[in-house]
Amino acid sequence: MDMKNYIINTMNKKTYKTIKWVLKQQIESAIKTLWTWKKGKNENFTCIYENYNDDLPIYTPSQLLKEIEDANTK
Repeated sequence: MDMKNYIINTMNKKTYKTIKWVLKQQIESAIKTLWTWKKGKNENFTCIYENYNDDLPIYTPSQLLKEIEDANTK
């Protein structure tokens, strides 16, 4: 694989580094939170407080971390 294709492939694959770090911290600290993940073009993660929208699935930190990791391997 040449360098141009490597860069394009690397740019297209999200690593979700920050959200994964936050979720792992919440799991390790046993913080009880719930999350939503709006997938797609306007992707968004929301930690649920007062902004909950009934159209989005709810995840615990462990569930969302697994969902992200599973989605990132496809």
